[in-house]
Amino acid sequence: MGLVKITTLLSQTIGLDPDVVSPSQITRAVETRRVACNLPDIDRYWARLQTSAIELEELIELIIVPETWFFRDGKPFDYLKTYVNTEWRLKPNRNLLQILSVPSSTGEEPYSIAISLLEAGLQPKQFAIDAIDISQRSLTKARRGIYTKNSFRGDAWQERSHYFQKNDLGSDRGYELSQSVRDLVNFQQGNVMNSLAANQKQYDIIFCRNLLIYLKPEACTLVLAAIDRLLVTGGILFVGGSETGKIVPEQYSSIRQPFTFAYRKSELPPVPSKPSLNFNNPPQIPTTPNVQTIPKTHLSTIASAQSSPSLDLPAVRKLANEGKLIDATTLCKNYLEKYPTSADAYVLLGELYQADRQNSQTSQKAEQCFQRAIYLEPNSYEALIHLTLLKESQGDTTGANIIRQRISAIASRLPNSGVGGGT
Repeated sequence: MGLVKITTLLSQTIGLDPDVVSPSQITRAVETRRVACNLPDIDRYWARLQTSAIELEELIELIIVPETWFFRDGKPFDYLKTYVNTEWRLKPNRNLLQILSVPSSTGEEPYSIAISLLEAGLQPKQFAIDAIDISQRSLTKARRGIYTKNSFRGDAWQERSHYFQKNDLGSDRGYELSQSVRDLVNFQQGNVMNSLAANQKQYDIIFCRNLLIYLKPEACTLVLAAIDRLLVTGGILFVGGSETGKIVPEQYSSIRQPFTFAYRKSELPPVPSKPSLNFNNPPQIPTTPNVQTIPKTHLSTIASAQSSPSLDLPAVRKLANEGKLIDATTLCKNYLEKYPTSADAYVLLGELYQADRQNSQTSQKAEQCFQRAIYLEPNSYEALIHLTLLKESQGDTTGANIIRQRISAIASRLPNSGVGGGT
């Protein structure tokens, strides 16, 4: 039980998808830290985690295993140089080229970006690179800039050996990156679950490779929404080769370059007006050229097949429409205590929180309910629509459009949905 709670905590804190990271890896990390803390069992260690932010950081350090090297995969950096010389330089009112690398790990990727820009002929004053990672240990190594042979794979780095100097002194043995290159990267510690949302800069290029595959669905949605807000229209997003399926095709166009896995941010469609909340019928998003309303005849193919007994939705909605929100909310909560995997119940609870306008905290609770419903049922039509409208009301139009495009993608896969020329 303690291990399950710890896994849930990691999922909530850093967005970790427990289905991607092996249980044995988490178990080893927990056991290592339990022994280091001199605690007798996992339950005691769980208690320590709840009261010590420092210990949680130590555990995260063991869970995150940095795996990177200079000019990894090669082609993205080739395209970066092409983009600089064929597009960015030709912009009449160009300013400083702003680039974000997240996660930055131990620094090989952002430093590869810096070297590529120098090779493209840019001067250091023409670009700025921000690099974010959750691991303080990785950032310490990145700032030190000394690397062993594991960071140099293939032959891409050999022609760039003049950027390095062999270091045989003390414990830091390896190849030291020149200070002039290290000065080009601004490293910052941050958890992508909140640091990106707090960032107010705009970037022309974002490298976010091999992070999304480790995130649970709702965390992935939040991170992509934050990235989309930070990336300028027409900007370039680089992802990992196994992450291309997570990019919304209606919002990003693929860069047609082999093994590059880059996308250009497109213009966003207009944001529809917000309809009023109605407990008797789910809200509808007005049809736009890129986003089609899903016909109700297909709701049964989208809704999750719940293994728990049916919730008496009419009774709850009747209480809500009579203004008895407390009673309706209590009924929903009691049901979820017995059947915590019911996406429908989470949607209804979110609607109840939205209706309680006297409580300023209910908007956040509603959002959490809709996100939970989407986690349980990724194609939950009502949850996706409610979350879209909620983000729109909060002024997060980018996040709303990300989810709206997801609704469109779901609709396009349905037979006779009227999307993509269907009847």
